[in-house]
Amino acid sequence: MKQALVAASELDTRLVMRELRNTERVLKNKGVDRLLEIERERGKSLKIADIHDQVAAVYPKVMIEGEMDAGAWSCGMVAGLIHDIPTVKELIDRIMAEAEQIIRQRLTGFLDGTEVKASARAVA
Repeated sequence: MKQALVAASELDTRLVMRELRNTERVLKNKGVDRLLEIERERGKSLKIADIHDQVAAVYPKVMIEGEMDAGAWSCGMVAGLIHDIPTVKELIDRIMAEAEQIIRQRLTGFLDGTEVKASARAVA
């Protein structure tokens, strides 16, 4: 599952179950293709029973058994921003380093007074 997310782009998701007023963004796969086909065929007469096999008990099949085409499993467009699978420590360290870099870049102007002067000129 993690590898599928790393390989995915923001264009690899689909919205399903709109007619049921239960819209969900999912990662595109063969099960989702079948679900979308059923949705197109049934249109406004779609019932949850029509897509039961594509949406029920999918998570254990995907997450435990690794059956990536089992059906619809939630995945946001953010999948396109996932490029690796860091450990929790690596991820937290990365977030902290990026935050520190942003703070240092933005506060440098305030610390030496150039940002304050530029803001004052913009107001005047």
